[in-house]
Amino acid sequence: MPVQFSISDLERETGISRDTLRIWERRYGFPAPQRNQRSERNYSVEQLERLRLIKQLMDSGMRPGKLAILDLQQLSQITQQQRETQTVPRDVEELLQILATGPRYGLLARLEALLQQQGLRDFLIGVLAPMNHAVGEAWFAGRIGVLDEHHYAEQARMVLLTALRRLPQTPGNSRALLTTLPGEQHGLGLLMATCMLALEGVEVLLLGVQTPLEEIVRGAIEGECSIVGISCSEYMNRRTVATQLVRLRNLLPDTTVLWAGGGGIKGIPAMPTGIQLFSSLDQISTALQKSAAR
Repeated sequence: MPVQFSISDLERETGISRDTLRIWERRYGFPAPQRNQRSERNYSVEQLERLRLIKQLMDSGMRPGKLAILDLQQLSQITQQQRETQTVPRDVEELLQILATGPRYGLLARLEALLQQQGLRDFLIGVLAPMNHAVGEAWFAGRIGVLDEHHYAEQARMVLLTALRRLPQTPGNSRALLTTLPGEQHGLGLLMATCMLALEGVEVLLLGVQTPLEEIVRGAIEGECSIVGISCSEYMNRRTVATQLVRLRNLLPDTTVLWAGGGGIKGIPAMPTGIQLFSSLDQISTALQKSAAR
């Protein structure tokens, strides 16, 4: 019997909300579910793969109406064409090659060598940031599996934790609390932002992943943090991210600024005043400079 996926599976695997999937079903005739004996929607592997590619292309700026009518082969061709026009740094290509073909044990050594060569700031911006995106693209395209993605994240995490311990431990002029929203299990972006803030002399309270909103607020107040930073990976549902950021902003004191960054903020609606979105790590330094000048 062919493998079937529920609408919840599709939402989790693609980051497209079930409400959006139902709208597309009515408007475009895709996805086209079968119904089981309980009238629940079931979807094929082919439809899941098409939706993954559609989501990837939408994040690059294409409209769903033009994509929903395309079959899997056509979507794959467009995705491949986009990938071929993108310039991937040589170091990232090398790391992807190690990750995809092995030996996996060489990944940690290569990451450490690049950090040593480039310094922490350039390593974060020039290697890890594009590598994170490349790993996500490779996973969506099926070129690597969950094992590979997890292996990369853990090796990068080990490198960053070691780098953090080597930084001077001096109390900063400001404090920041960093975490992810409930439902966000990817924490590598948190460590990257922590390193950038530490380089700028900001003292960081790092809470890890999936902190309840009320606990984020409590941590910010008790820790006297002037900044709350949220890391959102591209695996997160954009509607969920937007809703939770607005709710968190309403719960936080007016004196605490709310920052959000990562692949998960791309394509979310415009945020109200008091929520600052970051599309790259180097924007952190600029934001801190502007804040200090006020």
